[in-house]
Amino acid sequence: MTAVGDTVQSGPAMTNYITKNFRADLVVVHNLSEGLPPMGMWNEMQLHLDRYRAKFARHPIGKQGIMLVLSPSAEESKGWDTKDWYDFCWEFIREFDKVDEIISKGKRHKVRPTNLANSQIFAGLHRDSKSGILHLHLLGNRIDMLGNINDAHFIGERAVKAAAIVNMRRGWKDPMKIREEHIKQIVDDCMDVLGKMPEYSWLRYKSELQSRGYEVKARYGKPFCPVAYTIKLGNSAYKASELGVGRKLMASKLEQTWKQLHARLDEDKYGLFYSPPSAEEKSYTNRSQKAENNHDYPAKSKEQKPEAMPTPIPQKPAPKEEHRESITVGDRTYDVNIPMSAYKVMKGMVEVTDNAVQTVDDVLRVSMLLFMNYADAATTVSESLGGGGSVDSNWGRRKDDDDEWWARRCAQKANWLCKPFRRTMKR
Repeated sequence: MTAVGDTVQSGPAMTNYITKNFRADLVVVHNLSEGLPPMGMWNEMQLHLDRYRAKFARHPIGKQGIMLVLSPSAEESKGWDTKDWYDFCWEFIREFDKVDEIISKGKRHKVRPTNLANSQIFAGLHRDSKSGILHLHLLGNRIDMLGNINDAHFIGERAVKAAAIVNMRRGWKDPMKIREEHIKQIVDDCMDVLGKMPEYSWLRYKSELQSRGYEVKARYGKPFCPVAYTIKLGNSAYKASELGVGRKLMASKLEQTWKQLHARLDEDKYGLFYSPPSAEEKSYTNRSQKAENNHDYPAKSKEQKPEAMPTPIPQKPAPKEEHRESITVGDRTYDVNIPMSAYKVMKGMVEVTDNAVQTVDDVLRVSMLLFMNYADAATTVSESLGGGGSVDSNWGRRKDDDDEWWARRCAQKANWLCKPFRRTMKR
C-alpha cells in the first residue's frame, strides 16, 4: 500500500473529483450532516472555517483542505467490501494522527500531530480507469472541531510513515520497496523506448511513455527542449533525477544517453562481422601511406565530365494534413483549422494539474482557440474550467513564429489559463 498526502487549494474542485469522477462511492462521512449532497459537504466545511477565520487573521489559511490518497495493491484489497474499506480508512487516519516525528533528506524533524479523527472528513472510493485498481481519496478540513489547525508541514512524509506502519501491521509490502519496484519498471521502459527510437526526439519519447500508461509532465526552456520532467505511475510521481544510474535519464542527459545506448546496440549488432587486418593488408596500407607522404602519386587520367541530368519537371506540393474541429462556446461555434504538425505539438504539451476538474482535451480546446486568435473564447472556456487569469492585449503571434512554435506558445498559455486561480496567501 502506498499513500500520498497534500494540501488542497480548491475545495469545490476536489469535492467534485472525489464524489463524481469514476462513479465514486462514499465510504466515510464524519462530523458532517447526514444526507448532504457533495457540494453541501464542502459548504458545511467552509462554514466551520469561517467561524474561526478571525483567529487566523494574521496568518490566513491559504490551502483549506487536506487530501490523502490511499492505494492498496489489487492483491492486498482483493475481496474487500465497503466495511473493509471503512475500517482500513480509519486505521490509516489513527496512525496518521499519531505521527509527531519524520525524517526528510536525512534530517529528523519534530511535527505537531494532526487531529483528522475529530475533523470534518469524507472519503470516496475510486477505480483506476486504466488498471481497475481501487484506491481511496480523502478530504479533511484544516480546522478541527475544537477550532485548532491541522498542521500540514511535511504532510507527504507523514503519509508515507503512516503507510509503513499499516503495511507492517498487515504484513504488506513496504512502501519503499514498492517505490524501488516502480522506479525499476519506469527505468526499464524508458531505456526500451530510447533503444527503439531511430533518431532522438523528445516528443516521441514522451508520446511512447504515455502510450505505456505513464503521465509525463515537463518544464520547458528552449523550443521542444525540456529543462526537467517527471513521470507519474499510478498515484506516485518520480523526478527524472531519481531514475537510473548516474542520472542518465535527466532532461539534460537524455540525448547523450540515447547516443550511448545506440552505440552499444550497433557494436552488438556489427561486432561479429569485424576481423583484424591481415599481414598483407597491413603491408599494403603502410606502402600507401609512404607513397602519399612522398607525393609519389600515379598519373591520373583526365576526369570526364558527368552527363547533364535532365531537368526535373516541377510538381505541385502535396496538400498539408490538417486538423479540423468545431468548438462551441456559449451561443457561438468556432471553426478550427490547424496544421496537423502544430496540432500534434499542442497535444503533446498540454497538461492538467493534479486532481484538476478539467481534462487534457479541455485544455487542448483552449490551446486551439488561442492558435486561431479567438482569445476571448479561450478565456471564457478556461474560466468555466476553474482557471484564472486573462490574455494580455499585446499577446499574439509574432512575425518569426512558425506554426509549430506558435502551437507551443499556445499550449503553454492554455496550461497557465486553466490552472486554478489562487486568491489567498499560502501557509
